[in-house]
Amino acid sequence: MNKIMIALAALAAFGAAEATLAQSTTLRDDTEMLISQVQTDKRAVVLRALELTDAQVNAFAPVYDDYQKENKALMQRGVDVINKFAANYGSMTDDAAKDILKDFFKVREERYAVLKKYAKKMEKALPPSKVLRWVQVENKLNALLDFEAAKIVPLT
Repeated sequence: MNKIMIALAALAAFGAAEATLAQSTTLRDDTEMLISQVQTDKRAVVLRALELTDAQVNAFAPVYDDYQKENKALMQRGVDVINKFAANYGSMTDDAAKDILKDFFKVREERYAVLKKYAKKMEKALPPSKVLRWVQVENKLNALLDFEAAKIVPLT
């Protein structure tokens, strides 16, 4: 769990740095690499928490990998929303605020839709108790990511 916490903290720190610097190809590449690392560590945490049999791992892994691909895109869009907020923070217009709000809620809705979609797929591979545990673990890990991202946005 320590590896994932380090990766999550790094993602948050990187997000803050990215928000204050001009976007470049290198920063985008670094973000992609960091998101990939978080997802790799996250997979290990999830597998450990679920305590699956070998047969269950074989059924779970391809579905989870597909979930991670979709989730990666959503994570990047979440970083983009934070960056958009940071870029407009000192000079926020009503139109910019409306646009950011729309993007924020869309990403949130899609996160839950993707989780629900894959929970249904998981039901074909795992018993319901394991699917529920997976959703709980994903929820907790996403809450940690949200917490780290929330640190970036000032209250005043």
